[in-house]
Amino acid sequence: AFQGHDVGFCCLGTTRAKAGTAGFVRVDRDYVVQAAELARAGGCKHFVLQSSQGANQHSRFLYLRVKGEVENLVQAVGFDRCTILRPAVLLCKRQESRPAEWMAQQFLGIVARVFPTAYSVPVEAVARAMVASVLQPGEGKVEVLENAAIHKLGKA
Repeated sequence: AFQGHDVGFCCLGTTRAKAGTAGFVRVDRDYVVQAAELARAGGCKHFVLQSSQGANQHSRFLYLRVKGEVENLVQAVGFDRCTILRPAVLLCKRQESRPAEWMAQQFLGIVARVFPTAYSVPVEAVARAMVASVLQPGEGKVEVLENAAIHKLGKA
């Protein structure tokens, strides 16, 4: 499945509530890095990774620390080009129940009318930005797109 592709896309992730701390790290860091390594070994030249706003390998918060770690590990795989998207809160409809996330999405949906690129982004815009990033020339070997850039590219 990882052989013969020029571009790889990765949006893999779970929650600590669903998988526990060890499971979250295994999925959000270890599996993502393994997928990147398999893709590179299979000939992938451009890897596009969905990460998170605030990703930082030195963060005190597990979620942001793991996202920062995986960004660095994926970059180290050695792709010709690596695009990292750091969206804010993803606005989407989920089949599973996440009451706190639902409440945050309702609030951020209203805030987005006033500050459309500050705190949230529709998942459709992230998907469009991921594809658009492949179709445009890159700005260096590693390109990091923050939430406002995702909104802009997601409209292309």
